[in-house]
Amino acid sequence: MTERELLKLEGTIRRKMEDIKNQRVTLKDSGIGGLMNSLKKVDEALYEKILPEYKKMVASYNIFK
Repeated sequence: MTERELLKLEGTIRRKMEDIKNQRVTLKDSGIGGLMNSLKKVDEALYEKILPEYKKMVASYNIFK
């Protein structure tokens, strides 16, 4: 995966996290889990950087509305 594709994947994940926070889409419907798994396979360090933010988002926002 090129650097450009990696940056695009990171941007997509962050955008989906914002959509989930703003309740535009549900966690399940967003498909963010698959993207996180793809990121883990490609760049472990970036995955470890985003994971705490992801966990905090899941724990603190009402994602079931």
